[in-house]
Amino acid sequence: MTSRRAAIAFDIDGVFKYGRQWSGAGLTALRRASEAGIPYVFVTNGGGGLTEATYGQHLKEKVVSAGGGSSADIELPSAERMVLSYTPWESQLVPDLAEKRVLLVGDPAEKTKEVAASYGLKHVTHYSDYARAHPSVNPFRAAQQSGTSHTAVANSSSVAAMSPQKKGDASPAASKTEVPFAAILVMCDPYEWYEALQVSIDVLCSPTPLTVEFDPAAPPMPLHFSNPDFLSKFEHPFPRFAQGAFKIALLALYKARLRALRVPEESISERCGTSLRQWGKPTEATYRFVEQRLRELAPQSGGAPVTAETQWCFYMVGDNPTSDMEGVRRANIHHRDSTTEWRGVLVRTGVYKEGDETNGAHVVVDGIEQAVDWILEREAEDNGTAAPPAKKARA
Repeated sequence: MTSRRAAIAFDIDGVFKYGRQWSGAGLTALRRASEAGIPYVFVTNGGGGLTEATYGQHLKEKVVSAGGGSSADIELPSAERMVLSYTPWESQLVPDLAEKRVLLVGDPAEKTKEVAASYGLKHVTHYSDYARAHPSVNPFRAAQQSGTSHTAVANSSSVAAMSPQKKGDASPAASKTEVPFAAILVMCDPYEWYEALQVSIDVLCSPTPLTVEFDPAAPPMPLHFSNPDFLSKFEHPFPRFAQGAFKIALLALYKARLRALRVPEESISERCGTSLRQWGKPTEATYRFVEQRLRELAPQSGGAPVTAETQWCFYMVGDNPTSDMEGVRRANIHHRDSTTEWRGVLVRTGVYKEGDETNGAHVVVDGIEQAVDWILEREAEDNGTAAPPAKKARA
């Protein structure tokens, strides 16, 4: 007989927390899922340059504290249950890049470098370190640090004999042994957009940007973004730009730079299309990764044994129709000829507001605890059993 298993992917922002406020019902919801033997992971388009272990520890503390401080023996957030926007990179990018030089974009610098090192990347150059090592890359850095104007007439300068520089000549700062870059990884939002944009575009134009301004013979530079979100909610009353906005700016400036280099339009489109790789919800890469992680966690939760013939029903509990529910929609298209399905559970505690387009969500509920109750009811119906009684949420 073919076994059937359910699993849950929980979004965090707008589900377990609303701004700075954490839901007291989150712990209860996790307890009910654990008692039902349903494995789950936490999936976010954020990460903040933290490792999965550090992020999971912070999340665990917040959920337990908001829920009353008692976790019993339920499965709480841990490194293996955290899927941050860049988590899939460890298994899907690092094997090919471990020994190669990569440009890392995102802040805080030391935190992002720590994550990259923990994944196994051995030759990471952070955009700010690169600009610091080569001062002429960012003509505004020195002026910003000294509090002076960046114009030459307002700063001390030396007198030197000047001669025309031929097109293609190496920069004075270039080294004959410059190690070429193999990829650009935008892990999270950079603090210094100008510097991050300038360095990234230099590398996109040439794998050895200190030596060659533009290398048409080099293959397009792989450019990976971990988070497609254009806007994000912070403490400000209105949404602020997120990594998706940085991507729009980067691609627009890269195209303009290529035009300034007189690269043909058809070549520009080809280079940009070939370079870009997007990760995070709602991309297929992230949802396939989540499925695999949930399958790996299932044996720890008990229930029916997992085999190659197991029928899976994955639930996405989220607050955003354009990322969480869009990912469900795409996943079901991907699995249309298989026994695997996704169901979208949209909550009213975040981005979604009553009357908004749900993007095909299977149900809209008030919050995290009602979401888990609905899942347990559906699973009871599908398995022909009685759902456990719903428990009263903490106020």
